[in-house]
Amino acid sequence: MQPSRAISLISPLAHVDRLFPADLTTRMVARRLYDGIRTLPIVSPHGHTDARWYAENAPFPDPARLFVIPDHYIFRMLYSQGVPLEDLGIPRKDGGPVETDARRIWRRFAERYYLFRGTPTRLWLDDAFANLFGLELRLSAQTADHYFDHICECLGKPEFRPRALFERFNIEVIATTESPLDDLRHHRAIRASGWSGRVVTAYRPDPVVDPEFAGFRENLDRFGEITNYDTLTWQGYLDATGSAAPISRNSAPPRPITGTRAPAPPTCRRRTPSGCSSRSSPATPRRRMRRPSADRCSPRWRA
Repeated sequence: MQPSRAISLISPLAHVDRLFPADLTTRMVARRLYDGIRTLPIVSPHGHTDARWYAENAPFPDPARLFVIPDHYIFRMLYSQGVPLEDLGIPRKDGGPVETDARRIWRRFAERYYLFRGTPTRLWLDDAFANLFGLELRLSAQTADHYFDHICECLGKPEFRPRALFERFNIEVIATTESPLDDLRHHRAIRASGWSGRVVTAYRPDPVVDPEFAGFRENLDRFGEITNYDTLTWQGYLDATGSAAPISRNSAPPRPITGTRAPAPPTCRRRTPSGCSSRSSPATPRRRMRRPSADRCSPRWRA
């Protein structure tokens, strides 16, 4: 293993111009452009966050469960260098035992932090460590425990809870990603809480479009029940994927609209792309999709 040193975070990775061009003239242009927008609120169409964070507003867990276990960019890199996933606390499909000691997981990560040099992962991690947690030493085997204890202390403070960070980062709207099978309970909880933060849901249909996804056939059956389309036929599957049927029984936020239909005629037992299952019944008209207004950004599901 390559030896690591406890060096200061005062380095190009934490420098204010770290993402700007090296050429001084071009960098000055970049600075002027950035200065014009740096204080604007963040509009995040794909925020890589969990709606549950904002619904429950509970403290984040320890550093290992915050940074290592949920981040496939981190644990896949470590796995590629010979670290078993079980040693990083990654759950096994067969339910077998894995490491549960968060400090040990963090130490394994810190010992190999040098592997991330030159990667975007290292860039944003150093930025978070320096600018969010105020750490001044580079993460390494020697500083692993210092990092762990300091981050744990910070995470226990109210200002590091999800909603407080949302407001601290000046976020105007952030989109989480949910599958078509998600009941969106956390989004409903956010809306019911009265909190002013805007968290919307964005469509990620992996469970019903990827045949290799676990439980794909059962997912299609469930998808058909939710949308009221025959998802075991090709045309019904396409229509369900593009439908706007909300999970109304749960008063969920509207689903994304890529084309929808009026209620099927009474003679129909189940809607299909032609309007109903009977050839003799007229097809229901397809409504044109409206252009999203500017305040909706790219997510098509309104909060």
